[in-house]
Amino acid sequence: MIGRRVKEIRMQKKLSLSQLAERADIAKSYLSNIERGICINPTIDVVEKLAQALKVHPAVLLSWEIKELGSESMDDSFSCIKSHISTLDSLQLKELRDSIDIVVWKREKVPLSDLGNLI
Repeated sequence: MIGRRVKEIRMQKKLSLSQLAERADIAKSYLSNIERGICINPTIDVVEKLAQALKVHPAVLLSWEIKELGSESMDDSFSCIKSHISTLDSLQLKELRDSIDIVVWKREKVPLSDLGNLI
């Protein structure tokens, strides 16, 4: 699973295997083995290096949901959305756009004080 995610994000960011290996400070052959599913259990250190090199949260590579305790700041929410948006296909992006349109429509139709109850 992690190999597919690493390759998908690497390709979306238009990085070669060599570039990502260099940025993550891991061997190109090891990265290739991860992406091809030969190495299916890289160490946490390697996952963190890859995440940092790809500029995503390690949980994104592991396909985990990130749940924050307490209230999120605007920057935290935006960063989370940005990290996931690059992994969506065109149908999912359309669904996201539709969801945003609904939120905007609700904001225009409902007083802001009642908005928290609807979202």
